[in-house]
Amino acid sequence: MSFSYRSIVMLLSVIIFASLLKLAFFAVPKDNTAPMLNAQEVRQDLYALLDQIEQHSAFYALTPDKASPQLKYMASLIVEQYQDMTPNDRFAAEITKLLNSLKDPGAQVHDFDDQSGDLPLTLRPLNDQWLALDSSNSPINNDFPFVTHIDGMPMSKWVAASQAYLPEPAKQSQEMQLPWLKKLNLLREDLGLSIKPYVLITLINDDLQTQQVTLALPSHEPQAQLAASNQEDKTQDMSVLEFINQLSQFERSEFQDVPHQLETVNNTTVKLKISDLYAFELDRDLQQELLNGMTHPLLIIDLRDASGFSPKLLTLLSRYQDADLNNTLAPNVMGFAHYRRSPELRNDYLQPLNFKPLDALEYSVPRLKSLTRNLPSVDEDKFSPWYIRTKPAVTPEGRNRLALLVSPKCRQECEWIAYRTKSWSRANLIGEKTSGDFARQYHFKLPNSGLDIRFSSSLTYDAQGKLLSGAGTEPDIWLPQNSDIQWQGLVSLVRSAKPKTQIIQTSQPTKLAQAKLN
Repeated sequence: MSFSYRSIVMLLSVIIFASLLKLAFFAVPKDNTAPMLNAQEVRQDLYALLDQIEQHSAFYALTPDKASPQLKYMASLIVEQYQDMTPNDRFAAEITKLLNSLKDPGAQVHDFDDQSGDLPLTLRPLNDQWLALDSSNSPINNDFPFVTHIDGMPMSKWVAASQAYLPEPAKQSQEMQLPWLKKLNLLREDLGLSIKPYVLITLINDDLQTQQVTLALPSHEPQAQLAASNQEDKTQDMSVLEFINQLSQFERSEFQDVPHQLETVNNTTVKLKISDLYAFELDRDLQQELLNGMTHPLLIIDLRDASGFSPKLLTLLSRYQDADLNNTLAPNVMGFAHYRRSPELRNDYLQPLNFKPLDALEYSVPRLKSLTRNLPSVDEDKFSPWYIRTKPAVTPEGRNRLALLVSPKCRQECEWIAYRTKSWSRANLIGEKTSGDFARQYHFKLPNSGLDIRFSSSLTYDAQGKLLSGAGTEPDIWLPQNSDIQWQGLVSLVRSAKPKTQIIQTSQPTKLAQAKLN
């Protein structure tokens, strides 16, 4: 059998490429997070954390005289408490509480494996009580559906302990509380309770009769971990051809098409879910779905998990805004921002957040001074000059209604959408208060624990100089986000909501549908 010159070159190229892939596979460093930390490693990570906060945290720079002693005191308590070997997940929990003292809604801790025992049931708040549900969302006991105590401690104690892991204003969010309430052993340590392989649940019914139930905790099976380890070894020992074959079949989840289509609620109402604002800017089909929804008397948009800094959605939704013909100094100003100075940051750091330098307005010096007269004075050694964001140049249209579902997970540009639509007479915010997370984040890894730490490196203000970062936006209609929404009932809430006062009534060209809600 003879081979042509082209076939030989092609075969050699494939072999070389496969060899390079194999070398790259072994060359990539393995990020093995330490499962346990000794006292010295804890101190080193805390020192690195405080140093990074002092240099890069925007919230820290707001009140350094107050924040610095508080952070050092909390760090000293951690060092004093953990003199021996400390589990990585326990250290991550302590770091979470330390970061929350900054009241920064963007502060997060990532890259740790939570090995603590989880509560073997699902909690769901209902008015002032807590439902105890199984994995299928059914009561674990139909005759005694509510839980009052866990391990003999009232639910109020567990809720208070879970709130220590939440920043302001997410402490009052039921949605944000639930994941931490699930961490049973973590909260047991905080409450001074012993760690046991089971949990005692006290249930109650409407007649105030009680019943106690003992549930076993789910455990991490050593055999399952061993199987996972063996599978990893098998993956590393696979042949080059198998590796190439798997690589060719690999499909990353973020590239999978997950369309969010317009859905009908009733003959006057449609709903649409938007989560990724960057993807929305590039998705012409989804934009058209939104425009189609805007022709209906009521459009409901689910933004509870929305994030990203693309301004496209706010621009389209600005057709619902009220006409503002007030002859003010700068009626087009939406807000201001500045970032924490750092040698590695360029002066276009806030450009992805749709801010531009004040000089870009080409205003006279007296007009610029009048425009920024309400902004707080800042330490120029710690913060950049002021940047400005202007409102989308969109003409209001129609008399249609808009309802937006929001939650503390509505972040970045979604925060701007919530803040802007709050004042529109034809829009209603529904859900829980947002967290006020407008900022770009600075992130780094701690040297020993490998924890990925993130916090806000910029601050956002409204047109009057009021701090928006960390404040959050209150919904017009409060609705807990921990259960399936009854969409027809939500429409009824919108219809019965107290009307908002329109800024100025003007006759605008009507391009959207004019039908009234049924």
